[in-house]
Amino acid sequence: MIYSVGSIFLDHIIKINSFPKTPIKVLAQGIEKRLGGSAAVASFTIKKLGLDTSFIGRLGDDDISKFLKGKLNKFKIKHNDTIIIKGAKSSQSYVYEDKQGERLLAAFNDKKLLNNKKLPKISFTKNTTFMSDLRWIDAALYIAKNCHKKNLKHVVDLDNYKLTSKIKQIIDLASYPIFSETGALEYTKTKSIISSLKKMHSIKNKFYAITAGKKGVYWIENSIIFNCKPPAIKIVETNCAGDVFHGAFAAFIHKKYSMIETMKLATATASLKCTKNGGINSIPSYSLVKNFAKKIQLRKI
Repeated sequence: MIYSVGSIFLDHIIKINSFPKTPIKVLAQGIEKRLGGSAAVASFTIKKLGLDTSFIGRLGDDDISKFLKGKLNKFKIKHNDTIIIKGAKSSQSYVYEDKQGERLLAAFNDKKLLNNKKLPKISFTKNTTFMSDLRWIDAALYIAKNCHKKNLKHVVDLDNYKLTSKIKQIIDLASYPIFSETGALEYTKTKSIISSLKKMHSIKNKFYAITAGKKGVYWIENSIIFNCKPPAIKIVETNCAGDVFHGAFAAFIHKKYSMIETMKLATATASLKCTKNGGINSIPSYSLVKNFAKKIQLRKI
C-alpha cells in the first residue's frame, strides 16, 4: 500500500491564448473543473500505474468536498482517513493555461482548514510507502518521524515553501526528499542544481533529487550525481506534471525498482502527461510509460 498525504484542491482551469503583459480583460477559450493538489494527483498516478493507494487529506464540509470525494470514488481511490472539518471551506485554485501549456496558479486555503491540528490515524506497517507534500506540514513531519523510526520509504514533494524548523526536520528524516529547482536553490542558497546537490550531500550523506522541467531530474546518491532528461516533446499542458512525477516515483520505488529505472519511469510518466490535456484524466498507463522510458537519456555528472 502507498499512502499519499497532503493537499487536495478543486482546480478551476481557464484556457487563454497567451498571458497579457499588462492587466487587461482577455477571452477564455474554455473553463473546466478538476481535482488537483500535489498529494491527491500523486495518488491518482499511483492508481493509474496499477498499485493500491490511499489518499489522506483535509476537506471542508461543503459542496467542493462532495465533488472531490466523488472523483476519488470514481477512480476507486481509498480516502477513509481523510479529515472533514466542519464549517471550513475546501481548498480551491484558479489555473490559467496558455497555448504553450504554461500556467499561472492562484490558490486559496481556508485558515480554519490549515490551522486544524487533528492528525490522521495511520498504521506504519511493513511494506507500506508514503508520499507527502508540504501543504500539511504537521502530518508530513509525523510521517517522516515514524517512517525514519521504522525504516519505511517516505517520498517528500518539496516545492513552494518557507523554510522552518519543521520542514528542516522533514528534509533530514525523509528517505527521498525531492525538490523543485526553485525549492532546492532556496534551501541551499546556491546558484545551480549541481552545487545544491553537492551542498546537501556534504551536510547529510543521503539521497536528494531536484526536478527541473525540460532539463529533467537530477539526483545524488553515493556521492554520484545523475541526470535523467526526456526527449523533446510537444508540450500541451504542464499543470500537475510535478505531482505526477512524485506519484510515479513513489510507485516504482515501492515496487523495488532500481533508482535509475525508477527515475527513468517517473520522468517518462510526467513527460507523457505534458503531451495531453485533462489533468488526472490524462495520466498515462504503465504500458505507455514503459515504452517511452526507453527514450529517456541518462548521464552521470
